[in-house]
Amino acid sequence: MSRSLPIDAMATKPFVHQLTCAFLLTVLWVTTIAAQQPAAGRQRSPRLTSDDVARPQLTEPPPEAKQAAVKPEEAGKPVAGEAKPGEAKANDSKASPEESSWRDQVGKARTRAKELERAAEEAELRITALRNELGVSGESARHRNDTAAELDQAGQQLKAVRGQARVAADDLAQLVEYGKQKGFTEAPDPKPTEEGKANEEYYRTKFAKLNEALETAQRRISLYENRVRDLTQQLSTNGAGKDSKGRNTGGDSFFAAQLLKDREEAQQKLDEAREAVGKAQADVDALRDEARRAGVPPGLFR
Repeated sequence: MSRSLPIDAMATKPFVHQLTCAFLLTVLWVTTIAAQQPAAGRQRSPRLTSDDVARPQLTEPPPEAKQAAVKPEEAGKPVAGEAKPGEAKANDSKASPEESSWRDQVGKARTRAKELERAAEEAELRITALRNELGVSGESARHRNDTAAELDQAGQQLKAVRGQARVAADDLAQLVEYGKQKGFTEAPDPKPTEEGKANEEYYRTKFAKLNEALETAQRRISLYENRVRDLTQQLSTNGAGKDSKGRNTGGDSFFAAQLLKDREEAQQKLDEAREAVGKAQADVDALRDEARRAGVPPGLFR
């Protein structure tokens, strides 16, 4: 005996089929409408073109990069137009303002150092002359007192001038060293010829330098002769030292050793000064001959 479905279940089944068909038709209709939309209504995906890409800017490489790009075999070679330290530049008239100022300072510093050195040497020579004058017998007491006072004043002056000369020499050395570090060169001397003719300024400048060197050497000969003579006398006095009982002691050995050292140094300076006189005189004679051959008037060296 077959079992029959309830009447309500049989009525519901056709309704479910109809609902499913309606849903499928709705989905199909929506898809069709979307496919038929115009192309202008669609939103295009953004694209990058070559104009949108940032281009790198071409910049001048730094000097360090240029230096690094030099070939190994070219390293160490001077760049065209660049002067080596201590050498005059090819176009010296175009020195930088800083170098021109440095040249002026060096010139003034060298002049001051020479003047103070000469003043110290002349003061020492004056002291020696006063000592010799003080030792002359037969002078009045007043004269001896005046000489002694002048001698004391000259000694104080010598001490002060020597201190100033040392400071001036140090200042000059510092300026010269600074110029070497910066690659500066001092102003060159005038050339022997100018526009095919003898340059009188060259001979005048060179003669002045040689004459100054000759005078300096001659002054130092007198200076160191006095020192050697004075130190020899001190050694003799020190060697004649005696104790309280009149016995020879040979003097202070340490002091005697120092005197010997000072005399040896003075003798060496004396020998150098004598050689400098000979060289300076020979250079002056050679300059006179050169000027004569060049047609320079003889009165230029007076």
